[in-house]
Amino acid sequence: MKKLLGALCIFILLAGCSLEQSTPKEVIDDKKSIADTIVEFYGNTSEPIIIYEQISFEGGTLVLADMLMEGEHYPELHFVDDNNKVTYLTRGSYCWTLNYTQFKGRYIYFGLAGSETRQYNANPVPVEKVEAIFSDKTVSVLPSKKIVKYINPKDSRLFDNSQGYIMPVEGRDIPRDLIFIFNSGEKKSILKMHIERSIDYMPDYLKSKKAEVYNSFAFTFTPMLTPIEWYKGYEAGEVCLEGKTDKNNNRNVLHLQPAGHMSLVDSFILPQDIKPLYLSDNYRRIASFSDDETVVVKYPEKRELMDCRIVRLTREKVEKEIGLDTLTVINTDANGQIILPKDKGYYLFLLRTNEDNNIQTYTGMLIIK
Repeated sequence: MKKLLGALCIFILLAGCSLEQSTPKEVIDDKKSIADTIVEFYGNTSEPIIIYEQISFEGGTLVLADMLMEGEHYPELHFVDDNNKVTYLTRGSYCWTLNYTQFKGRYIYFGLAGSETRQYNANPVPVEKVEAIFSDKTVSVLPSKKIVKYINPKDSRLFDNSQGYIMPVEGRDIPRDLIFIFNSGEKKSILKMHIERSIDYMPDYLKSKKAEVYNSFAFTFTPMLTPIEWYKGYEAGEVCLEGKTDKNNNRNVLHLQPAGHMSLVDSFILPQDIKPLYLSDNYRRIASFSDDETVVVKYPEKRELMDCRIVRLTREKVEKEIGLDTLTVINTDANGQIILPKDKGYYLFLLRTNEDNNIQTYTGMLIIK
């Protein structure tokens, strides 16, 4: 009997230990916040940073954020992965147009609904809904009621009524219309508003009856690239076409924009973001050269030039798909110079360099006068 009681006590003790071990302990969440990740990405700066909106997307988070600087600026779209790292982002969104990018098989429209309705600044009317109307569907999103986070607040500018929005859309089409619906019940075509304001500057090749072509002028496109691709595009050395210098020593330069990288075996493929580049408003990212002008192709010395290509943009060409074979190869001379075409008009320029068997692609828009 004593042996039986002893065994029973041991069993109860062991069971008690087992139960205590199996009880889940309080989990301490030490994962960084989205705000911490964005601040860390910008080098733990003391400059003001605003997070306007964030949404879950493809196993991570899309974050619309802006580090405030002097001059015109606009928030960029960041993709924060499940390890809380910024793995992709845009650079070069524009405050005077609508903005979009393409990422993971979607077109993603983003911006500040409050800022994009400037005619309401004197008496701001909140935007209730943003609607993108396509030929086969309507996609809508509710803009944020207030900013998500204001970090290092010291900027004197006001950011009331910013109303950030992020709208991922399946497919690769420009909407037939982009409409803001206000709390008052009023509807406003923001797409038409942007086109009407800048119609005098629309290139001839965009004056098409196809809605995808004509409406693209209301937008600025910027690719969603990795931080290292952006670094190779800007920080690691100047990539540009340098033309004549005037009597005041002002350089005429077309700074080329990175458009991603690919392996050498895929060298016959044109990057997907080429089409959105020329089908958008390139007012800020364009330079004018003289016909038959000689310009210098500049890129970091450690890279090898693969090729330079150019195509004159016409309405007939942009209404179709421009492939790599559509662009004419231009050879550089011993001094790294090329001679631009004689025909006047708008051109898409493509530069490709090779580094460690990877092709880095750069694009630019130029006018020959």
